[in-house]
Amino acid sequence: MTHQTTPQFRLDHVMVRVKNLDSALGFYRDILGMKVIRQAEYAGGRFTNTFLAFDGQEEQTALELTWNWDRDSPYESGNAWGHLALVVPDLIEAMNYLATKNVRIRTPPPQDGARKPDDRLRLRPG
Repeated sequence: MTHQTTPQFRLDHVMVRVKNLDSALGFYRDILGMKVIRQAEYAGGRFTNTFLAFDGQEEQTALELTWNWDRDSPYESGNAWGHLALVVPDLIEAMNYLATKNVRIRTPPPQDGARKPDDRLRLRPG
């Protein structure tokens, strides 16, 4: 039996379908501070792909927003979509900032000391 080594995989991007590209950009770009690193319109397929990344991470993992132009109804989250996890230096400061932008945190960290909040902020759109 020949032993194979696992290639060094790296996550390139995650794609999320959005009903309203302007609204999605308003959140990811304007509130979270991600930068649009590239955008392409595909008239034949009637969709737009927009790739975003955080400053200094343009060559690392990106978020791809796919907007299908003719979509009238919202996408269902389904059972496969869980959350978007972001690492922040100060969780409470980040949550306070998001609250000023009217972003609802679905699962806030415990405030009773039962579990120490970590530095990850988990967001679930929708």
